[in-house]
Amino acid sequence: MENSINVNELQEISQTLLVTTYLRSLETKRQDGIIKDYKSVEIVDRINYDFSQHDSPINQALIAIRTEIIDEFVSNFIKQHHQVTVVNLGAGLCTRFFRVDNGLIQWIGIDLPRVEPVWANFMDENERYKYYAHSVLDLEWMKRVKATTSGKLLLIAEGLLMFFSETEVKYLIQNIGNHFANSEMIFDSLGVLLAQNSRLNSGELEIKASYKWGIKNLCEIEDWGQGIELVKQWHYLDRHKNRLGWLGLLSYIPMLRNQVKIGHLRFS
Repeated sequence: MENSINVNELQEISQTLLVTTYLRSLETKRQDGIIKDYKSVEIVDRINYDFSQHDSPINQALIAIRTEIIDEFVSNFIKQHHQVTVVNLGAGLCTRFFRVDNGLIQWIGIDLPRVEPVWANFMDENERYKYYAHSVLDLEWMKRVKATTSGKLLLIAEGLLMFFSETEVKYLIQNIGNHFANSEMIFDSLGVLLAQNSRLNSGELEIKASYKWGIKNLCEIEDWGQGIELVKQWHYLDRHKNRLGWLGLLSYIPMLRNQVKIGHLRFS
């Protein structure tokens, strides 16, 4: 397929959507791939961009593990509830809808206005699959979601929160709790050590964005507001150690194992 989609308008944090989409596509092409994401393969084939600068077997495995964990959770969530709306924060070119759709769910992607033209090249908006052009810190999207949805609400923040300050993350989570009682949220996070010493910050990935937020213990989030409950957490390094090389050995050191994790929150 001819490479025709130009993504030069993407800047800073928004550029990370290219990296994650590319790494998911590479993983899909592996015979023993952790995930199968054919939509990402289709997207990468159509984008006019030098992806090769982002080749990284370790990052590819980590992105695949994150995708696997969240896919499993979302699929189970959809099976457990009759009517579900999923709000995907910082959606970028996330393709999860195409992997978990049961023909009934409502799916809303939230991302910046400058991302929308790129998103629209690959995704067909319809009654069940929509894009709202907002910063996730602009609470206007919350009003739109409340006005147009019903049923059980699940929010996803994947590859997003670490780019905000702790004050901004706290503001977002507190407002989700205030606006969406009985909702649930799944998100990934970094430990403080990794947030302060990441490859992204060092510039090796050639993206002008930096990590800002890391957290030592996800249980700390329960103290951010009444009715916030940490239900479960997962650690990347517990899975597919054969793909992580030396990094897999860090799973036996609690402080280092805790540097890449996923949390599940419930708001009452």
